[in-house]
Amino acid sequence: MVCGCNQKKESSETTRTSLKPQLKLAHQISLGNVAPDNIPEVTKENWSFGVPYTKPVLAPDGKSVLVVEQAKMTMYDTATGRKIWEKPTYGGIDNYWVSGDRIYLTEKYGNKREKEHGYLICLDRKSGDELWRYDVNKDLLPLVQKYKPADAQVSICCYIKFSVYDNYVFVDGYTTWAAGKSNDRVEVLLCLGEDGKCNWKVESHGYPGIYSLSKMQVINGKLVMGTYSYGDNINGPAYVHAYDIKTGKELWKFYVEHDDELAYKETTSVNAGVVGDKVVAVANFGKVYVLDENGKKINEFVAFKPVKHNEYTICTNVWESSVDFGKNVLILAPQKTNVKGVTQYYAKAPVEHPDAGSVMVYDLNGNLQWKFRLGGNVTNMLVRGRYLLLGTSHNQDNLDYSYCGVYAFDLSQKGEGSELKATEQSVLEKYIDYYQTDGAILWDSMGVSDDGKVICATTWPTRVGTEKHGQHILYILKME
Repeated sequence: MVCGCNQKKESSETTRTSLKPQLKLAHQISLGNVAPDNIPEVTKENWSFGVPYTKPVLAPDGKSVLVVEQAKMTMYDTATGRKIWEKPTYGGIDNYWVSGDRIYLTEKYGNKREKEHGYLICLDRKSGDELWRYDVNKDLLPLVQKYKPADAQVSICCYIKFSVYDNYVFVDGYTTWAAGKSNDRVEVLLCLGEDGKCNWKVESHGYPGIYSLSKMQVINGKLVMGTYSYGDNINGPAYVHAYDIKTGKELWKFYVEHDDELAYKETTSVNAGVVGDKVVAVANFGKVYVLDENGKKINEFVAFKPVKHNEYTICTNVWESSVDFGKNVLILAPQKTNVKGVTQYYAKAPVEHPDAGSVMVYDLNGNLQWKFRLGGNVTNMLVRGRYLLLGTSHNQDNLDYSYCGVYAFDLSQKGEGSELKATEQSVLEKYIDYYQTDGAILWDSMGVSDDGKVICATTWPTRVGTEKHGQHILYILKME
């Protein structure tokens, strides 16, 4: 099933794929112009690095959304669209979390530049007043001074990710650099209390390290996450591992060896998450491991494989934003097509990989429940109850912007286990609704309330060559 939306021009295909509307626009708020040098050119590798694009921080109850821009952050009432409060930002924001009456934000990392500080900031949700801040870079700088060669060029300075569980704030910060052709980094894992005081700290030098493009979740007192390796022969294999949330002691480690037959290059990224009483680890090249809470393997399967086309091997992959974990299911959104052995990011593949650009739902036995296509590439995936909410950017294979938007699907219905056809009525009953946005929804640019009824997304203009696509807009949607 190819799902798309085109509100500007209704076609016969749009009419066929439209159902009873359930996603409705509540408010559309223009967020102003974006400087030309902040509009990224999407055919370049790592094109979003350093771009100060806007992110919406939606409260779990769906009543308010904090829109974080480069110079300011504004809290809006989602029912009225009115401004509640506005504050200056701290040089840009990367990651965020709303928990109860608190908002947690991280300062944006330094892209190819060093920073003196790198803060995790805790705000009062109602007023926007700062409650406390913790300088993660003060824990990183001694490690940088110890391990970074004087002539090495910093790549990423003080990138901070975190998760909140009960009264704990788990924080991971790292700084990376390049020395010749090799890459290196230092990293800290911190456990902060509600008062911003550090309970324990773990330090690391090198890859795979502590944490990378993965979820960071808790299962029975164990903090679980995945790591990244540039190659088994360079850094050793990547792994998923767990820490005691009270002491910071590493409890177990499960290695994920590189699979050259499945991967298009030698790197391995492991995204780990919790599904019920199990830990699920997903390698970027499509191999999935189901573990118990103590890291013992229960099952493994391959979610997608390369295909042969003449002399070419056609691959695809998944990264952090294209993996999510639902109730007893794993959701994957394989990204762009890659040709094995070709290093250019947008090298034209002779054919598209059959799974690239699709959304696939597996049970933990490795059975494909259902699969469908959106047209654009998934940048945001959030599960709320029985609903899967998706935000998309342009199609990364053909650079088509026709399918940027927010999509909602019902996960409770059993799929046929094969690619679905939009001409079948049974397929249409699974498809709830969509809303097309004017431009790409970039990573971490969509939020959904706990009940799935309120969805907020921001778009950011991008370009292909000199051709600009999209506007800078906040969309507040309601699902009825």
